[in-house]
Amino acid sequence: KKHYSKYSSSQATTFSSMIDNNIHNVMDRIKTMLAQEKATRCCDYFQTKDCNFDVDESSRESIVVWYQQLSDALDLSPETIWIALSFFDRYLSSGEGKSKKALEDKHKFQVVAITAFYTAIKAYEPVEVAAIALGKICQDYYSIVKISSIEKDMLFTLHWRVSCPTSMEFVRHFVALLPERIHDSSILEDIIGTSLQHLNHAVTDFYFAFHTPSVVGACCLASTLIGTDVLSSSERRSFYLKLARIVDLIDVMEAQIKLLNGRPLCKPITVSNIILKSRSIIRSDSTLPHGRVAISSTPVAFIVAAPTA
Repeated sequence: KKHYSKYSSSQATTFSSMIDNNIHNVMDRIKTMLAQEKATRCCDYFQTKDCNFDVDESSRESIVVWYQQLSDALDLSPETIWIALSFFDRYLSSGEGKSKKALEDKHKFQVVAITAFYTAIKAYEPVEVAAIALGKICQDYYSIVKISSIEKDMLFTLHWRVSCPTSMEFVRHFVALLPERIHDSSILEDIIGTSLQHLNHAVTDFYFAFHTPSVVGACCLASTLIGTDVLSSSERRSFYLKLARIVDLIDVMEAQIKLLNGRPLCKPITVSNIILKSRSIIRSDSTLPHGRVAISSTPVAFIVAAPTA
């Protein structure tokens, strides 16, 4: 059974409420996001001479599924997964710092994955998960000192570029190019929701790491529109003409074929059924910035099996 990050109508509502219908504002932001994503390109790091044969695409797929399961357990935003993957793929693609050693064996590979996820939570979530808490969640399988060391190396290798547009951000902007009659209808929520499901599927496949977030976002939205009849032929034509001014439609179509007809995703790794030995202690802390919340490291609310990449 495949595992996808949980989807709910509330998530679609949240994403759709973030849409700006002012086309001028939208195009200005898209231009900025396109400039930002140029620094997020990845290479096939599994083909480098430093990569051990024990670490391959299936290892990454297992990591992504583990991200999804842990995100569900912690009730995190799906975008945290996508951002963590951006950190993870960009770091391993760089060939700098300690990234080469991460491809030498599965344990080092997994530590980098944990660190990328931990860093994404710190940067983008309104909760604060201490490294020690993350270690407990993973049953102390990873050294806290190691996670902190890799985090520092990762940030320097990425030149502290932790602000990166996600594919879903592009989807939210691209839907503004749809006819105005759709913007204020329940149809928009359905379009966002289905695009989110497509993205949760795509993110598991290493193939999509080679495409920019704008192409993946356009691919997911286009795949959603294929399965609907909400656009007339003239509206569909108009939408794709606008989209063609932003992204390469050839790339979008190639990604779309892969998304809809690609090989099956890997089986999920085992999770210890999120053993609820005790309730998590979540406390408000006025000393934390921007109303962040601290999750206590003890008692441990759940135990998630370490990723078996």
